Amino acid sequence: MIDGYTPDTDVRTSCPASITRQGYKCCRVGCTVEYTDNDGEWGVEDGDWCGCGKATPKEKCNANVIAQGYNCCKSCGTVYFEDGDGKWGVENNNWCGMPLNC
Repeated sequence: MIDGYTPDTDVRTSCPASITRQGYKCCRVGCTVEYTDNDGEWGVEDGDWCGCGKATPKEKCNANVIAQGYNCCKSCGTVYFEDGDGKWGVENNNWCGMPLNC
């Protein structure tokens, strides 16, 4: 893994365009729904409204895992190793990066 790498703690969901067109950002993965209207589900982060909802993250696992040539694990499972790039599992006898939602 890469020395000095800081994992991205700002991974965001893909939220409805009706929210982003209004100038709001999408919430981080794991947001809490505070309000729902015709545009979608809303959360609050750092004192600002953001689009939440049931959207999936843009990246299934840490981008640095993929950059090193590894795949994302297909599902949550046993974590065999953890470093600055995230949690690692094994599928089909190959290392893989655990999904961000595990």
